[in-house]
Amino acid sequence: MLREALLGLFLGTFTGITPGIHVNTLASMLRDVVLSPVVLFAMGLTHTFLDVLPSTFLGVPDGGTALSVLPAHRLVLRGKGLEVVRIALVASFLATLFSIPLIPIYIRLAPLYRPAVGKIAVIFLIVLLVATEDGVKRLYALFVVFVSGAVGFLVLSLSMEEPFYALFTGLFGVPVIVSSIGSGTRNIEPGKPEVEIAPTKLAFFSFYGTLSGMLASLFPAFTASQAALLGTFVSRDERSFLTVVYSLNTANFLFAFFNFLKTGRERNGIVALMEPLGLESLPPFVLLALFVGLATLLYGEALAALCAGALSRLPYRLINFLVLVFLIVLAFVFDGVLGLLALTASSITGYLAVLLGVKRTNCMGSLMLPVLLR
Repeated sequence: MLREALLGLFLGTFTGITPGIHVNTLASMLRDVVLSPVVLFAMGLTHTFLDVLPSTFLGVPDGGTALSVLPAHRLVLRGKGLEVVRIALVASFLATLFSIPLIPIYIRLAPLYRPAVGKIAVIFLIVLLVATEDGVKRLYALFVVFVSGAVGFLVLSLSMEEPFYALFTGLFGVPVIVSSIGSGTRNIEPGKPEVEIAPTKLAFFSFYGTLSGMLASLFPAFTASQAALLGTFVSRDERSFLTVVYSLNTANFLFAFFNFLKTGRERNGIVALMEPLGLESLPPFVLLALFVGLATLLYGEALAALCAGALSRLPYRLINFLVLVFLIVLAFVFDGVLGLLALTASSITGYLAVLLGVKRTNCMGSLMLPVLLR
C-alpha cells in the first residue's frame, strides 16, 4: 500500500504543478494501466493540495479552483505568492482533518439526495450573484450569466474529450494570462511564506470551506466551483476567500469519495475509474488521506519555492506567452479544431465580464445554466 501511495503522490504532484493537465485527464490517459484505488485516491488528493501553483503563478485554473485565480494574482503582484501557497496547503490539510468527524453525518445524508434540490440551489446562486451587483450592473451580470451559460451548454454538449479544460481555461485562465502579458509586469517575486491571517480565522474559513465542499459533493448539480461562490459572500478579503476555495476543493474530493463508498455514485472522474468499493474500505482510506495530507504539507512549500524561484529569474511576460501557447496547443491536442473553437468562445466570454465591469464569478453561469436545462 505504501508503494501505491507514493506512486499516487508522484502522479498527483505532476498534475498539480503542470498547467493545463488535470488529474482526471492523466488518470484517463493511464486507463489501460489499471491503477489501483489507492493510487487513484492518493493521486487525486495530492492534486487538490498542489493545483495552487499553476493557478497562482501562471493564472491557469483548475475546475475546483477557477475562482481563486484573480485573488491569488493580486497577492502575487504584491510579492505574496508563497503566502498563497502556504494558505492553500494549510487549508487543504485542515479540510482533511475537518472531514473525518463529519463522515458519520455524511454517509447518512448521501442516500437522501434528490435532483430537484440541486436545481433549487443553483437558482438560489444565480439570484444571489445578480443581486450582489449594483444598479445597472445587475442587468450586465444577468447577461453574463446567460451568455456564459449558453457557451457552457454548447461546449458541454459537444463530443469532446476535455470540455471542462476548454471551458475553465477560457473563462478564467486565458483572460488573466493575456492581461498579464499586456500589463508590462517584467518579473515576479515569490516573497516570504508568512501568513497574514489569524490562525482562528484560517481555521474558521477552512471549516466553512469543508462544509461547502461536503454540500457540493452531495449534489451533482452543485459543483465545487459553484459552491466556491458562497465564499464570496462570507469572506471580505483575498486570504479568507482563498482559504475557503482551497479547503472546499480538497473536501469536495474527499466527500465525493465517501459518497462513492456509500452509494456507488460517481461524483468525479477519479472515482469513475475505480472498481466498486464498500464502506468497509473507509478506515484504510482515511489513514491514507492523513498520510497524503501530511506528506504534501511537508514538501509542497519547498516545491513551490523551487518553482517560483525559477519563474522569478525569467521574464514574466515571456513565461505567460509560452504558457498561453502551451494552453492553446493543449486544447488542440485534446480536441482538435473543436477544442480551439471552444477555448476561443470561452475566452471571449471571460473578457465580456471584464469589459462590462461585473464580477467574473458570473461566468459560473457556464455550469449553472446547463444544470437547469438537463
